[in-house]
Amino acid sequence: MSQLFPAADSRLAETAAALTHWRSTKPLGARIPEALWARAVALASAHGVAKVARVLRLDYVRLKRRLLAQAQTAVAPPPGFVEMTLGLPLAGPDCILALSDTRGRALRIEWTRPVASEVAAVARSLWEAAP
Repeated sequence: MSQLFPAADSRLAETAAALTHWRSTKPLGARIPEALWARAVALASAHGVAKVARVLRLDYVRLKRRLLAQAQTAVAPPPGFVEMTLGLPLAGPDCILALSDTRGRALRIEWTRPVASEVAAVARSLWEAAP
């Protein structure tokens, strides 16, 4: 069994040994502890799902699902609101530009001293950006 583990990665060998020990002490069909799953997922992200599933004798599909779920939760959601003050005075807005499209995206720009070319340039650059 030791020939399955590359000498360069002792974490894979340690996790395999921990899983083997856990399997020998638990009844057949018992759920693998989350700590062992977390170690397997970390190894799968570094070495690939197929290799880790084979070496650790884990279900490939379950390991891949856990890896994908971890990757999805690691991505931060985009901000819902970003305020840009642009150094303008604190007076109320003299100009309000509100844009929306059929996908539900909306843009609202408020200026105290608008210049038409600036408004058009900002709106165009934001609207033409890829979603």
